[in-house]
Amino acid sequence: MARPDNEVSPCAFYMLGIIHRDRRNDELLGKWIDALTPEVITLELSPYGLAFRQAMGKAYRRRIDDIVRSLEGEGHPCLSGEVEDLYAYVDVPREFTIADEYCRRSGARLYPVDMDLFSWMKLREIDELINRTNVEKSVAFRVREGRGAENVLASLYFRSGVSAFSYTDEMALRDGFMCRGIGALTKRFSGKRFLHIGGWRHLTDPLGFYARFQPVKIFPYD
Repeated sequence: MARPDNEVSPCAFYMLGIIHRDRRNDELLGKWIDALTPEVITLELSPYGLAFRQAMGKAYRRRIDDIVRSLEGEGHPCLSGEVEDLYAYVDVPREFTIADEYCRRSGARLYPVDMDLFSWMKLREIDELINRTNVEKSVAFRVREGRGAENVLASLYFRSGVSAFSYTDEMALRDGFMCRGIGALTKRFSGKRFLHIGGWRHLTDPLGFYARFQPVKIFPYD
């Protein structure tokens, strides 16, 4: 596992590639952010997705709790890990909360820079996702893969150079959009130390969107 106290080459732009909703992030992200001491942090998170979860996350948590209590009352077992996964989908992402806490302490700036469009397209279906039928499938019957599968894919890529996943058209659109926003911020905050936090797959950057920032790329799990 990579450690924040290992020597990391000093630079003006770091990329921290994470596994979204991984429970290790609570410990790792804070340590890495503190070690890199960024002055500007950008996140693979859309303003719309953030605002939606800030406004509606607690209500959807209550809905999940009501459904889980009903299922358990009827004798259906609910796996605690699966319930936590549902919470993580409707909660404000931990990477935002951890980065925001750092920025409040240090005076650094924090910007969610992802596209609103794809967040809107996914979150408009949340009422269908958080209904009794789907929650029951999620917490009782789903075969766990999620982050386990992401760990395998990430290990194959970072250890062996094997890309067992696709870089999709959506990822390309979003990376291009985010880099335009980041580019504007680097001009606004010229000379400041930047940290971009996003999903680890974006570190591959096959189209070279991030190359102009000459980033040092960090995968904190390995």
